[in-house]
Amino acid sequence: MNETLYWLWLQEQAGAGAKTAKLLEAFGDIRAVYEATHYESLVTAAVAKRLLNKDLDTVQKRLAYCTKKGYRVLTPAHEAYPAAFRSMPDFPCAVYVDGDFDFNHAAMIALVGARKASYYGLNVATRLAYSLTVGGMTVVSGGALGTDTAVHKGALLAGGNTVLVLGCGLEGGYLKENASLLAAVKSHGAVLSEFPPEVKANRFTFPMRNRLIAALSLGTVVVQAGAKSGSLITADFAKQYGRDVYGVPGGIYNQEFQGVNALIRDGAGIVTGVADILENYAARFPNTIHLNDALAYDIVDKELVYEELPATGIEAVDEPIALNFEQKKRVSGLSPKTRLVYDSLETGAKHLNEISVLTSLSQPEVLSHLTTLELMDAVVAEEGRKYRQV
Repeated sequence: MNETLYWLWLQEQAGAGAKTAKLLEAFGDIRAVYEATHYESLVTAAVAKRLLNKDLDTVQKRLAYCTKKGYRVLTPAHEAYPAAFRSMPDFPCAVYVDGDFDFNHAAMIALVGARKASYYGLNVATRLAYSLTVGGMTVVSGGALGTDTAVHKGALLAGGNTVLVLGCGLEGGYLKENASLLAAVKSHGAVLSEFPPEVKANRFTFPMRNRLIAALSLGTVVVQAGAKSGSLITADFAKQYGRDVYGVPGGIYNQEFQGVNALIRDGAGIVTGVADILENYAARFPNTIHLNDALAYDIVDKELVYEELPATGIEAVDEPIALNFEQKKRVSGLSPKTRLVYDSLETGAKHLNEISVLTSLSQPEVLSHLTTLELMDAVVAEEGRKYRQV
């Protein structure tokens, strides 16, 4: 009998996220778990009852379907199964993968944050992901709108790999707005799920997804998080699994950063640039991580000028985009607030009111900085009190 079927059976009967490690410890191997007739004290009574159902027809059909669709079904018996999952008490009995990515020979780092992220949060997420990718790491995130999307886009812009962990099945239909992003990730990394392909997302599937993001990665970087952000769940899992936790600091009076600032206060590594992350792993992965390459695109040392990828129509990027050195020279030496105003226009022309909201500066302040930028020929005014970068 194909051992994969036993693992799929266990996932089917116990449910995704079940703490099945006890069963393996008690019976020795997956076949013995399948052939057992008593499971009391090892799992809940409800799960023990379901495990008495030995029918393999459903999982046989699922495996055949996945094979037809080109999905990889990885169980702990497979060499390609992510080794980082093996030490989890609730390790996945099977993961479904769309994409040809080697999970066991990559230095992976998770970047997570708010769905309704600020301009600052989105900008940092994109640039950190870009720099980390240039430096040799593979960034992992959850594919949601906001921070996750910025993370995956940053990696794609750098021409590297990225791993997207879904909170539903591969065909669960979650966030159809990001369908093109999923397609790009499949060809430059992998989309991974613990759930069978047809499973839809619900409020229980996302915390289960978050634990996989944390386990898969050497560390988790929280880019932006309020006091009740779901990304803090990922950080908690990272702590439980002995992984590193980092935070990108935000304004101390800004509620959108209360959660990440609290992480830093409680001991998370503070991220002021890509070196704060890569320096911790460069010695462990000397042939993979290239700190000097990453520093060339550091969010502090150099400003990355990039084209914002739209939500749809993403094309896979094979080569890192070049820095626009002429534009960099034009805006070098800006004060922090003038830089903030300039950066707020990176994704296109914006109205004065929108710039004020994005930068948290008053309109008179924004106008003052815009005047400075206009005199430098870095910004031009358009009709309707709109401004854009030159």
